[in-house]
Amino acid sequence: MKFLRFFVFFLFSIYLQNDIQACFERNKYQGFWGNPTGTETNFFSKFTDISSQREDWYKFSPYIAEFWCTMSNIPFIYFGIKQKSPELIIAGTASIISHAIPKQWLNIVDKIGVIVAFSKIIREHKKIRKKPTLLIPVICAGLINVADTYLARNYKTTVPHVIWHISAACIANLFLDYIKN
Repeated sequence: MKFLRFFVFFLFSIYLQNDIQACFERNKYQGFWGNPTGTETNFFSKFTDISSQREDWYKFSPYIAEFWCTMSNIPFIYFGIKQKSPELIIAGTASIISHAIPKQWLNIVDKIGVIVAFSKIIREHKKIRKKPTLLIPVICAGLINVADTYLARNYKTTVPHVIWHISAACIANLFLDYIKN
C-alpha cells in the first residue's frame, strides 16, 4: 500500500506542477506519434477510434498521447512484478503502450492484454469453486469498467478510466494474494 500512496501522490504532484489551463487546452502539443488527418487507411496507421479515446491527446507531452491513462497503468507493472505474474505485466505494458501511442491496432493489443490477465482468473477456476467469494472483487472491477465506458463515451471524462486502471490493478493484486492462500 505504500507504493499506491506514493503513486497517487506522484500523479497528483505532476498534475499540480503543470499549468492548470494547459489541462483544458486541446492538443497542447503536436504529437510525436502524429494527429489524425482522416487520410489514414493502413491498419497500422489508423489512429485510435474516438469512442476509445479517453482523454485529449498530448496535453502534457508530445510523446505521450493520453498522459493520465498511461501513468495510471504503472500499478499493473508493479503488482505484476510483486506477484510474479506475467499476465499483469503483459496487461499493464499493453495498456501503457496503447495509451501512449494513439493507434487503433495498439488498442486491440490492449484488449488482448486484458484477455491475458483475465485468463489467469479462468485458470484458477478450481480455487474459485472452493471459495466463490473470490469473484466479488472481479465483479466489482467489471462494474467499474462498465461505469468508466459509459462516463467516458457520454461525458468525455478521464478520471473514471484512471480509477479503472488503478482499481483493477489493486483488485488483481488482492485476487492473487487470496489464491495463494
